[in-house]
Amino acid sequence: MERLTVFSSEQFHLQPDAREVFGWLGCTEQTPCSAIFRAGWEEAVCLLDKSLQPCAVLYREGLEATVFLTLGPEAESCVTGLFQRQEFILGSLLNTLCDEMLFQMDSQVSAMMQRLLAAEEVYVDARFEPGNGFPPHKQQQCFAPMREALPYAFISERGNLFPAKSMMYHVTLSRQLCAFTALHDCSRCSQVGCLYRKEEQR
Repeated sequence: MERLTVFSSEQFHLQPDAREVFGWLGCTEQTPCSAIFRAGWEEAVCLLDKSLQPCAVLYREGLEATVFLTLGPEAESCVTGLFQRQEFILGSLLNTLCDEMLFQMDSQVSAMMQRLLAAEEVYVDARFEPGNGFPPHKQQQCFAPMREALPYAFISERGNLFPAKSMMYHVTLSRQLCAFTALHDCSRCSQVGCLYRKEEQR
């Protein structure tokens, strides 16, 4: 496996799920906002399709690896523009759609990474995320080898990712087969009030 692997947009299969998005927004058929949000769904999906530029980079060094995945700069720009124009319903829909796409990318990158590693009989042992064992200085250090593949992305001194619709994590690897999947684990996250927290871990 190459030390640096780039996953381009053609390798992702991202499918908006209205039920999940409306659930995250707390918008059920019984809530007054339901009709307004549902009326904007098709336009939000159209905007998503136009702005989406999914890309992920995997960098491996020894028995460690780092993943940076992003929807690209246009998605966040589009969300920001909608809120600036006070199109709050459409902005909320697109913002949540983008977050759903990030979670789907996370799952797909994890699967692709594990297939590449398994060919060498190497397996994911543990995952560390910002705020959970992956401090800003370590993030910047791990991102440095990826910078050329992601010229529009960067990390602030406080660990903020740009574009904002991005995700980064670090994994340790093992020569022993592990049950870990490399997916985000809500039970290890300190944000107990997170909108996207899995139901069984609320």
